[in-house]
Amino acid sequence: MSQKEDTGESQRVPEMPLDTNGSIEDYVDVELEKLAVCLALPGQIKKKANSALEMLLNHDEHKMISKSSAIVCAIYIAAIDVRMPYGPSDPQLEIGYLDKPEITVSDIIQKSQNSVPVLFKWMNHFRDARLSEAVRFHLKQLEKDYCVVSALYHTHERLCCSIFKEEQRGETDGIPLQTLSCVNDKKQLCWVLFLLAKERLLTDCQIVEAFYILVCCYEFVLRTTPGFQLNTPYDDVQVSEDSEKHSGLMLKTLCEQFDLSYEEVSLVQKNRVEPCFQKLFNGDKSLELTALTEQYEKDYRQKGDLNELLFLRNDPHLQPLEQNGNLSSPRNDEPDGPPITPVRAALNTIQNLKKILFSTRDEPSPDLLVHFKNCSQNPLSSIKERLGRLETVFTNTFAEQTDRNQTAIAKQRFVLAKRLYYRVMESMLNHERERLSQTDFSKLLNIDTFHVSLLACSLEIVMMTYGASWNASFGTVCAGDSKFSFPWIIQTFGLHCYDFFKVLESFIKAEPILTKEIVKHLQNLEKRILEELAWTPESPVFEALSKSEAQAVQLDPPPFPPVQATLSSADMYLSPMRVVVKSKSSSSLSGQSPQKTASTFSGHELPSPDKSTGKKSQSLAIFLNKVCRLGYHRLEQLFSLLFLPKDIQQRIWTCLEYCVTKRTGLLKNRHLDQIMLCSVYGICKVMEREIKFKDIIRTYSELPQASPNVYRRALIEGCEYDSIIVFYNRVFMHNMKNFILQFAPTRQSPTLSPAPRNITSPVYSIASRRNFYVSPLKDSPFKPPLSPSQMTPRSLQLYSFGDISGSNEKLQRINESMLRAKNGLTKTTPKSQKRLHFDPPPESSPAATQSSEIPTVVKKVKMSENSRNHPSGTEENGGDDSQETSQ
Repeated sequence: MSQKEDTGESQRVPEMPLDTNGSIEDYVDVELEKLAVCLALPGQIKKKANSALEMLLNHDEHKMISKSSAIVCAIYIAAIDVRMPYGPSDPQLEIGYLDKPEITVSDIIQKSQNSVPVLFKWMNHFRDARLSEAVRFHLKQLEKDYCVVSALYHTHERLCCSIFKEEQRGETDGIPLQTLSCVNDKKQLCWVLFLLAKERLLTDCQIVEAFYILVCCYEFVLRTTPGFQLNTPYDDVQVSEDSEKHSGLMLKTLCEQFDLSYEEVSLVQKNRVEPCFQKLFNGDKSLELTALTEQYEKDYRQKGDLNELLFLRNDPHLQPLEQNGNLSSPRNDEPDGPPITPVRAALNTIQNLKKILFSTRDEPSPDLLVHFKNCSQNPLSSIKERLGRLETVFTNTFAEQTDRNQTAIAKQRFVLAKRLYYRVMESMLNHERERLSQTDFSKLLNIDTFHVSLLACSLEIVMMTYGASWNASFGTVCAGDSKFSFPWIIQTFGLHCYDFFKVLESFIKAEPILTKEIVKHLQNLEKRILEELAWTPESPVFEALSKSEAQAVQLDPPPFPPVQATLSSADMYLSPMRVVVKSKSSSSLSGQSPQKTASTFSGHELPSPDKSTGKKSQSLAIFLNKVCRLGYHRLEQLFSLLFLPKDIQQRIWTCLEYCVTKRTGLLKNRHLDQIMLCSVYGICKVMEREIKFKDIIRTYSELPQASPNVYRRALIEGCEYDSIIVFYNRVFMHNMKNFILQFAPTRQSPTLSPAPRNITSPVYSIASRRNFYVSPLKDSPFKPPLSPSQMTPRSLQLYSFGDISGSNEKLQRINESMLRAKNGLTKTTPKSQKRLHFDPPPESSPAATQSSEIPTVVKKVKMSENSRNHPSGTEENGGDDSQETSQ
């Protein structure tokens, strides 16, 4: 993997491309030829497989993968490239392949005596090789589908045991063999029917929706199943109800037993599954296992992927992933509880969201209506009109990308999002009322982008919850990657990511009981916006920059008054233009840190005769602030792997910060990490630190957020894209050469930018209390308290309200002891009567007496360094500060 160093000429990422034109001498491998004969590979696939094998072996410099494993990967790559010659964007793929694939993925795995998880492991090892977009797309979809179907099959086995009567020891003599065979056929029939329905209904295999379809398949099969073959309570439902009422009652029973929402499952059955079955059976509802199996075999050969019927045979090549609570299965919050399955974990995310919205209506609450009435211009009518318009846009777009039968499901999703929208809006307004001591929010509530962004965030949460998928690599249920994934909702509403960014942090603060999965998802969205999505050419960021006369950004927490420790959504959307003061020399290429400029966030500094003034949007300043912090955090990760000295690290950070704050145009249609990599190489080169670009790229690829597109596809000019090395030579150095040359050892180094200070976590202080702080709750609100048997010896010594082991008696003894001590009835020495004094002695005045009857108000404050070092000090700055959603 040789590579030229930077000489002013363009360089390429050192990987051998897959030979498609025969321009490179054909490479033939003997071992590959043997497997090709066994698979009866056609000549076109065999030729491509040989070229792919050579490319993979050259890529695997450290020989981490055996040659036989690389051969299997090469055949898979060749088969997909031949099957999808025009890539994943080919419109033909929406209706299927023109020709039946020559070979299936199951054929490759079975003939090579391997398993599906092993193939995924090998292909992920070659993820940085020059694979085609078709291969990357197919591998991603194949792995996702396999994880979901594997999880569902495990659930299917377990649920079938609860539905159908199993063969019992000592009882087989009384059960005819024909009956036992029929029960087994019913189980297989449910699975085959599910596979056929899944292929026809799901374009993106999402675990919750797929499970709903599986439950509908159970109900369909149970219609023709005799009651004596079923367990209780299904046998009672089968016997007691006639055919007209049977369908709804049986589905309701299944939902009750599986802890599902009957309303949601019935919508799937009525609008999707029933029409699918009518087309599948052509009006004939007789269920014949043989005919359905033949139909699936035909579909499987036409698709060319995995034969999912092999799950029924426990085929070792398919090797279902373990569901026993290990790393391949989601963890359970209860230490001694049963291991939670991926299906149950996905369903729990939906139930948790519904718990949050349980008491919320899809109309404004009385308190929210009061906020509207207090406005000089009541926004209620415009809000309802906007919601009606956006609901139509959402449902129509959702149905267009699925089918018209899903309109009812789309409306159900929108209703949940509307409830969350009203709930969060009310919480935000309550907070603003306390913070600003005002009730008229006409200006904020009549900003269209604020409402659209708030609704888009609510819909994104709902879509993420229902679109959850299972990531087997991390053993977690996470947001699925589908056509409805972010930024789909942004594009649907015609919203800019920069406007959407403005509500994210306030949204999390306004709804403190959001599940950790939802909070993490919103945090990841913010990172994606900061690093790339907000830098599109039409982004309002560039318009805001052009209007701003001062482009300095302060990386320390802004010196706002105490109540404005962090900006709320109102601040971000109203975005008042504040006075920013900068010296005349601050615009030069001195490399001076924005922290060293004379600008302030509060605008308290007055202009002097030798200084010029400008205006800057607060929302833009906060946005650039977070971009810089994210870039610095990623630089720290890269520095830890490159082992660069501290002086070079600080110069690289100064260069990156300068690009973000002074050369923002470099980020247009590009990725923050591209600027980061170029800054690392440019500073190391001018500082005469020997490091190759390919080593920087290889190290970067080990970071968790790394993407091959970052260093393989960078915008050069217009519609021209090339590798990041070409971008460095033709674009980055053209704009940054004068600034970077200032760091040469022969020159006087410019002022270096100090590293951003870590943001302290928020704490709670109780009003009128001194030195009394409470940390925010980190655990899920749905996590049950530990029982005494689950407590450690240390936790057993701590008193907990709600402890089942004699709580009332303990409280009574404590109260009695305190009363005796207060009344002087106990014989104690002065030393034993010492206690902590958090409050000054209460004054015996009517005001003091009255204040003791009023519930205390909890406020958030941010502990300063002085209060940390001097516990006896009083925290004076009370405000509403919270943790940032970005790193």
